[in-house]
Amino acid sequence: MRRAWPIHLAAAVLATVSLCCQKQPAPRSEPPAAQATPPAGPAGFPPAVMNKQYPGTGVVVLINRKEGWIEINHEDIKDLMPAMQMEFNVKDKTLLDRAAVGDRVDFTVIETPQGEYLIDLKKKQ
Repeated sequence: MRRAWPIHLAAAVLATVSLCCQKQPAPRSEPPAAQATPPAGPAGFPPAVMNKQYPGTGVVVLINRKEGWIEINHEDIKDLMPAMQMEFNVKDKTLLDRAAVGDRVDFTVIETPQGEYLIDLKKKQ
């Protein structure tokens, strides 16, 4: 029993050091809702403006009517984001009937606190 105390002491020291070295969250000076800020834009783009309409152009890659989203390989969306391929949720699933995979489309996106939503979709002629 006498020889066990160094092991217990070492375990206690390691536990103390482990707890002291863990990163602790910084205390908040305001409630979370008061700290809400619009998402910062990608490099070279300003932060998105909530509920502003942003027009875009791209090619439909995938349509998921059941879940209510469309994937578009789009060009730069001025003042919102650079060209990329991404999914956009729709509030009105009937918009998804306006295009098919492979169609070149014009669309309108709005930025909300929950993310971007596609609110208009037109097949380019």
